[in-house]
This record gives sequence, C-alpha cells and structure tokens, in this order.
Amino acid sequence: METVGQTKRRLIREAIQSNIGAPRAIKAKASRRSKRPSPVWLWGALLAGVFGYLSVPSLLVSRGRASPPAVFTAQRIAAAALIVSEAAKPEISLEAPQPLNRAVFPLSIKRIIIDPGHGGKQTGAISESGVAEKEITLDIGLRLRRLMEKASFDVMMTRQTDRSIPLEERVAFANTNSADIFVSIHINWIETRRTRPLETYFVGPTDDPAVIHLASLENRESGYSLADYRQLLEKVYIHTRRDESHRLAETIHTELYYALREINPELDNRGVKTAPFIVLVGTQMPAILVEVSCLSNEDEVKLLTSPDYREKIALALLKGIRSYADNLNGADRKGS
Repeated sequence: METVGQTKRRLIREAIQSNIGAPRAIKAKASRRSKRPSPVWLWGALLAGVFGYLSVPSLLVSRGRASPPAVFTAQRIAAAALIVSEAAKPEISLEAPQPLNRAVFPLSIKRIIIDPGHGGKQTGAISESGVAEKEITLDIGLRLRRLMEKASFDVMMTRQTDRSIPLEERVAFANTNSADIFVSIHINWIETRRTRPLETYFVGPTDDPAVIHLASLENRESGYSLADYRQLLEKVYIHTRRDESHRLAETIHTELYYALREINPELDNRGVKTAPFIVLVGTQMPAILVEVSCLSNEDEVKLLTSPDYREKIALALLKGIRSYADNLNGADRKGS
C-alpha cells in the first residue's frame, strides 16, 4: 500500500504528464489557435493549484486505502486554490462595537429652547374655573427664561406671547437655532379628578392607552402628512439622542418632584415615560415634554394660580437643567 507521500508524488507526476501528453488532436487544435508556447506563469499557476490541492489530505486519501487517481480539471484546481486562500484568511470579529464614552468629546450646554405649550387659538387644557393651559405654560416659560439668563445660559423661546405656533415650526425653530436641549412645558388634564399627576416624557414608542391618547391630542396640529410617517417613525428609534433625552428627563423630573412635594404633598409621581410627541420626535437634540401639573384637579388649579407656585416650578426646572449640564461629562461643569 502506498504511503500518503507516495500517493501525492504519484498524483503530481500523473497530472503533469496528462497535461504534457495531451492527445494530438487537442494539440493540433491548440496549435492552430496560437503558435506561441504557453507562458511560464501559466505552468506556475497550474502547479501552485495542484500543490494547494494536494495539501488538503481529506480531498486525496480516504481512510483504509488510497483513493483512485484524481482527474485534474480546471474546476477542481480552482476549488483547491480557493480552499487554500480561505484557510489563510484571518478571523474577523463580528461583535458589535463598544459604545463611545462621552468623555472623548468634552461637551457643554449653552443654548436651551423653552417651549411653552399651546398658545393663541390652541388653548390646551382648561379647568372648570376657566384657567387655560396656554396661560400657565407661558408664565412658567417666561419665569424660567429669566432665571436661566441670570445663570448665563443662552435661552430662546418658541413663543413669548399668546399666539399659535404650529408644532412643525416649533421643531424647525429648535433645529435651526442649533439648541443643545429642548424643554416643552405642559399642563395635563385627566378624567380622574382627584389625582395630581406629575410626569415627564422623552421620545420613544408606547403601548400605554392613556399616553397614546395624550400624544394624539398633542399631535393634532402637527401639519405632517402620511408621506412623513416613515421618517417620523425612524426618528422615534434613534438610540443616542433618546438615551440623552432619558437622562435629561430623569434629572429634571427628580428635581421637580422633590421641590414641589414640599408644598404639594399629595402630588402623584408618575415618573418618566416614553411617548411619540411630535416636538420630541422632530427635534434633533435631547428633548423632553414635562406635564408639571393637572388642570382637572381644582386644588392643583389653586396652586397654579399662585405666582409663588409657578416660580417654584420654574426654579425646579432650572435646577434640573443645571444638574444635567453639570454632569454631562461626569464632572462638575457649569452650563455657561
């Protein structure tokens, strides 16, 4: 019985002889096509393919006895060369890249957009005593701007008077002015009159029927058409901006709750949630929508009509924004 080495040598010799001693008819046909001798590189490539093919034992020798002589077609030689080239390829890791540490790019918060909800004909929620959401949100927004300007922030407002601003214009205003963060101020209204909810939203999907209903009410005047639906849907799932919006929402909501419960102990902390509000979906920076109170509860209405309580809300919003800005890079940094 032949050894593996003997088999390899014999097969190489047969391959070379079969190519050199081809039938005369084939040689004659080839000579009519070209009188030039075969180039050296062709023989080199052929031999390289043969040697590569023979270097894979599983293709040549079966267990127990030698395999029959192989027929060296161009296809088999190419297959052998492919096997050798694939074996030589380095392994490539397909693992997902690690998230980039924010400390790589030192960041700061400079420009804040304050968005007082509703305005003009868009009154928003209205209490039984006639207090309109648009009036309270504007007053809180103006107070917040005054406080933030004293803290050396660059502040802009989507509206400074009682006028209607379409949602797409609010979004465009924030994006055009390259805001660092966007804070939309609203007052809620729910069927359960005894509840005093406090809740903050950042962009994301939801399956909560109450949140879906609230988002549909807030988005009624969006101005977007069905053709915009796909683009809006994609923005709901942008992870990086959503993560930063989540951090901003958590920080501001925490400051609001602990500040307001001192004088409003029955405040219902409903936490931070995701919702596809248009002003959160369309903006290109970390953005939140905060429902700072509720007009369906008359005790809440009494608090909201107090300038001191509205100032308390504005101070809590400022503290939350400053806390987020100071900890943006994991260190104590001023927002200016």
